[in-house]
Amino acid sequence: MTPNLGQSTLLAHEIKMLVRDLGRGRVYGVAYDTAWVARLAGRYADFEFSLEWLRRNQYEDGTWGAPYVHYHDRFISTLAAIVALRDVGIHPRDKRRVKRGEDALWKLVGHLGKDDSDTVGFPILSTSLAQEAEKLGLDVPQPPVRYAAPYKKKVAALIDSPVRPWRASTLTFSLEALRNAVSTQDDVLEANHSVSISPAATAAYLLQHSHPGAVNYLRDLMTDEGTGGIPAFGRIDIFEMLWTLMKLLLTGTIQPQDRDVQDILAVLAARWSPEYGISYSTHFPVVDIDDTAATYMLLKWGGYDVSADVFHYYEKEDHFCCYQGETNPSASTHLRLLQALQYAQDHPMYEVWVQKIVSALKRFDENGSFWSDKWHTSPYYVSNVAIHALRGVDDNLASSRLKWIIKTQNDDGGWGYLGDSTPEETAYALESLLTWNSTVEPIDPVIMDEAARYLTDHLNDATYVPLWISKGLYTPHNIVRAAILSVLYQYHA
Repeated sequence: MTPNLGQSTLLAHEIKMLVRDLGRGRVYGVAYDTAWVARLAGRYADFEFSLEWLRRNQYEDGTWGAPYVHYHDRFISTLAAIVALRDVGIHPRDKRRVKRGEDALWKLVGHLGKDDSDTVGFPILSTSLAQEAEKLGLDVPQPPVRYAAPYKKKVAALIDSPVRPWRASTLTFSLEALRNAVSTQDDVLEANHSVSISPAATAAYLLQHSHPGAVNYLRDLMTDEGTGGIPAFGRIDIFEMLWTLMKLLLTGTIQPQDRDVQDILAVLAARWSPEYGISYSTHFPVVDIDDTAATYMLLKWGGYDVSADVFHYYEKEDHFCCYQGETNPSASTHLRLLQALQYAQDHPMYEVWVQKIVSALKRFDENGSFWSDKWHTSPYYVSNVAIHALRGVDDNLASSRLKWIIKTQNDDGGWGYLGDSTPEETAYALESLLTWNSTVEPIDPVIMDEAARYLTDHLNDATYVPLWISKGLYTPHNIVRAAILSVLYQYHA
């Protein structure tokens, strides 16, 4: 690897422009949320554009969802789409589209156990949609529902509560499964007139109630997309700032004294709660340890006086939860916290917390090569976080991830877990190798050179394959862009 100062300068400029753009929380249209908004076309003519989006985006096999097949995503996206087309579709070919979707669902249902992770809220969302589909006369399978019992318990606790704390529960993000239980007196709308920044949940609310602000919220999202498609969120501003700055920090492409960085850190500090941390969006009320750990790390790096005491809120007997009421813990959450604790080594609980995290990670480590995760479909994402978090803490766990990365490089120089190589996954893999090469031991430069060539060839791709897990699969554009730009900068510098 020979330094390329000209390329580094160009990349540094692009990174600077990217940082200035942070806060919009840009996410492209996805089938699941678009289907829910399309059901409003019968009441509001504007949303006919979302219905047209569904018609244009059915695959040849009859399904909807992300281009790379993740069975939970394809199942729930297809189910939502055919319910929408049956509910409000009047095009002569809509019946044919629905029939193809029905046939596809019967083929998909047997594959649901093959995904490494369910999509968010899948047990209650898929079950309620399947029941609604049957009421509309559709021939659809009932999905098998893992984690069904914990979800039922959470739903019952929310519905039966005398105060009905909708906005304090993560279940509100999946309100479409519970909309019949919501009254006009229930406090479900945020200040931006969304339901938990979820377009699908907001649309479901509007199917039961009238609210001009919520209608305008969805109209704005549809206009921003420009195609009729509706994003998975609107908008994940804090999350976008955090994950982008984290990646740029770890690859050495930003400094805390940079003016634009200072402005973002000030926003994060203003949102920070010493007791609970932070949420992933200005308009999402539920805090989580992922965003809290990342914010803690960035604020400490930036010179702010924040305490690691905040992590007590997320501590359980043998692990840390991502948010209160979580049904299944994740590897990436623990790795993100371990990363943050590098800035808290003087905290009295440091050693105890590190041991608890490592013990939890070893329980998750079923194959000894990589972790699957509930927030991202690709183990390369989790492995990248692991390389940073585990070096010097548990070198065996770290090195096993690295060996797997090296072993699984594709002939084109890239990496891809669900299919062909993708720029995003290649960025995570290359960054892991560069970090190991500079801090632990040398890596064969040919491996890294081939990866850099692949990324350079795809540097100007307009869109990226959706790999992030919500109710369907989505792409946080700026976060992925930052991963690609920063690792190429690191490679050329």
